[in-house]
Amino acid sequence: MNALIIEDEQLAADRLIAMIEKSGQQINILDQFDTVRDTVDYLQNKQEEVDILFCDIQLADGLSFSIFEKINVKTPVVFTTAYDEYSLKAFKVNSIDYLLKPVQQDELNDALDKYQSLYSDRSNSIDFSKLKELFEHKKQYKERFLVKSGSKYYNKPVAEITYFSSDNKIVYLHDGESSKKYMTDYTLDELMKNHLDDKRFFRINRQFIVHINAITLMKPYTNQRLILQLSSGQVDELIVSREKVANFKEWFK
Repeated sequence: MNALIIEDEQLAADRLIAMIEKSGQQINILDQFDTVRDTVDYLQNKQEEVDILFCDIQLADGLSFSIFEKINVKTPVVFTTAYDEYSLKAFKVNSIDYLLKPVQQDELNDALDKYQSLYSDRSNSIDFSKLKELFEHKKQYKERFLVKSGSKYYNKPVAEITYFSSDNKIVYLHDGESSKKYMTDYTLDELMKNHLDDKRFFRINRQFIVHINAITLMKPYTNQRLILQLSSGQVDELIVSREKVANFKEWFK
């Protein structure tokens, strides 16, 4: 059996490969990729050589579902992800399996056994469009954040957040109701990747993520950038970087 690893976290990929080797099945790892682009390039030329894909959802350049939109993939897939169990159950409709990170050896073994019994002859196909639809509707975003100020903890609903900011590697949640900021346990990357609805939040530059309802005014700025004015009045200037302006305008519509 020839396998392809599609994973943007090297530690997770190394762990998965080690577990595959311990599974007791004869599996040859053909290659490993961390982007949609490289995976598509490979499968366009060598898909017939691949018997099974081990595929994360979030890759370095976007969601792995883009792979299946760009090319017709007939190879069975075992998805691996950090998403919660509620979303995980939805994907069991059509995929071989959907394994929650950190992947457990017995779960991987079960997935490989399932492949052998159902897909080894490639007689079955997978409806990736249905998987994508399920993913988009079942992905769970945070509706509130537990934050700390001094020795006290507060429960802040997402609707009250105006923006997140990063300062010296500490990320703060800014509350529009109280005009205060609170430390969080996340990076900006983690917030956008796993916890915030990208229809409501946009990362405008390296330091800020803004809530759409907090924006009251935008105006041109130097070097083809934009300045945003927020309803809370907590910042004098909040600038959309030049490379993000086009996507920001489309998002804001």
